[in-house]
Amino acid sequence: MRILIVDDESSTRSTLQRLMAKLRNAKIDMANNGADGLKLARQHWYDLIITDYHMPKMDGIDLIYTLRQEGYMIPMVLISGDPAVGGYAVSAGANLFLHKPIDIDDLRTMLDMLGL
Repeated sequence: MRILIVDDESSTRSTLQRLMAKLRNAKIDMANNGADGLKLARQHWYDLIITDYHMPKMDGIDLIYTLRQEGYMIPMVLISGDPAVGGYAVSAGANLFLHKPIDIDDLRTMLDMLGL
């Protein structure tokens, strides 16, 4: 399994990486903004993309929407501290929305829901 985590907060990236490593044996790539996440998504095949909403250069909704428009059908999950973003996430093509802070139980449920 290969996972891309896109978030401008290094503490969030490292927390997600640590928690995902406890749940799955996965190779995890990370990007600190949506534009870099888009480049990585176009260069590598991922089984899952987890992206923050508020980021510089390109936000998570634009990242998901762009990848969906390009035909990417892999599971994508938007995360944010703002619960109002959830509706936008689904309309942009996100499979799920998770509200920060995220714990290991949230990630376990997410993986089960996505069949990963």
